[in-house]
Amino acid sequence: MLGEIHSTGKRKSMFERLGKKLGSLLGSSEPSGPLAQWASSRGLAFKPMFGGAYTMVGHWKSRELRVECGAPSRSYLQGMELMGRADLGLALPSSVVVMNRSLKRALEQQATALYASYTDNLQTSAAMLPEEIRWLAMYRDAGWAGPDEAFWERYAVLTDSTETARAWIDASAQEGLMTWPGDAVSAATPVLFMLLRGKTYLRLQIDHTRDTATAMHALDLLLHLSDQACALPPS
Repeated sequence: MLGEIHSTGKRKSMFERLGKKLGSLLGSSEPSGPLAQWASSRGLAFKPMFGGAYTMVGHWKSRELRVECGAPSRSYLQGMELMGRADLGLALPSSVVVMNRSLKRALEQQATALYASYTDNLQTSAAMLPEEIRWLAMYRDAGWAGPDEAFWERYAVLTDSTETARAWIDASAQEGLMTWPGDAVSAATPVLFMLLRGKTYLRLQIDHTRDTATAMHALDLLLHLSDQACALPPS
């Protein structure tokens, strides 16, 4: 009898440990977890997946919003990638890309190597270049009075309309880009926010699968920039 009780206790302990391990792999998957609460409060369906990945899908302010966190889709990203896209349905002719300067420098080095390769092989074609590389050629690195020097040292703003970029990246957006929670996002962490084709986009390297504070900060910033885009005057 005592042996059975001891064996049952061991099995229970083993399943508890297994449950905790699976929970850590799934990340904040509990219905009451921070990410699930963030999604629910904004009308999105939160779906946890294995390995800390997850999706959020739905409509925010009647606009389609999709968020994915999973394996990186770009070579310059390590760990996990947080992606967001808000389809705003805007007819804006201008485009704006905000990225950290260390990523811009890395892309410029990659562009130099790619252009040399294409030239050597007589295969130079814009369609063959990664989208990030095309941005470097298509848009100028803009600047304007207002943001402090630390902002411009950390971020590059690529655009075909400085006026649009200035209106889109307001003081609140600048503060959000400069004040990440904790130390998970440094000046070297790949960060991109984009206003392209009437949509706003987010692409961020997430180093820790359970770093919900960084994810929610980035998503709040995406929604703020989406509001800003909707307030831009049509050109």
